[in-house]
Amino acid sequence: MKRAVKNWWISLLMGILAIIMGIFCFAAPGASLVGLTYVFVIGFILGGILDIIFAVSNRDYLYGWGWTLAAGILELLLGIMLFTLPTASITVILVYFVGFWILFRSIWSIGESTQLRMLGVKGWGWALALGILCTVLSFLYLLSPTFSKGIFVVALVGISMLVYGIFRIVMAFEFRQIGKQLKD
Repeated sequence: MKRAVKNWWISLLMGILAIIMGIFCFAAPGASLVGLTYVFVIGFILGGILDIIFAVSNRDYLYGWGWTLAAGILELLLGIMLFTLPTASITVILVYFVGFWILFRSIWSIGESTQLRMLGVKGWGWALALGILCTVLSFLYLLSPTFSKGIFVVALVGISMLVYGIFRIVMAFEFRQIGKQLKD
């Protein structure tokens, strides 16, 4: 468990990265979809690498570490795939990729919150609530034709990224708290 706690900052970095991506959505809602795409491509690649490092370094200490590894690999591959596509193709499929990515990460977040509960973390319910909220937002994004155009897409993605970022930051500080409890 000590090694898992030493890497709590990886989840913090992931949260900060997601929040930056969410803020970008609101700060530049009229920005071209191409510009938004490259922000997400960089975010996917960095996020994937960080999650792979976190999962592998904590495989002996965390239940379900394989889900974090799978999420990191999927995110990294998604980022690489989007990076290698022609610009015209990226803008067309980004909407769907981001929607499914938010759905996948939301389900992963719900799983992570149950892991926090198993570790005896008192605030695990907040993490669960944020995961459920992101799941609802992802379904709204993917299933509603109203949310599949223009500024609505940017706003919904921005909200989802902010909520996901908050979840990752909450999770990071919960892991850090576990480390303090182990030292006592």
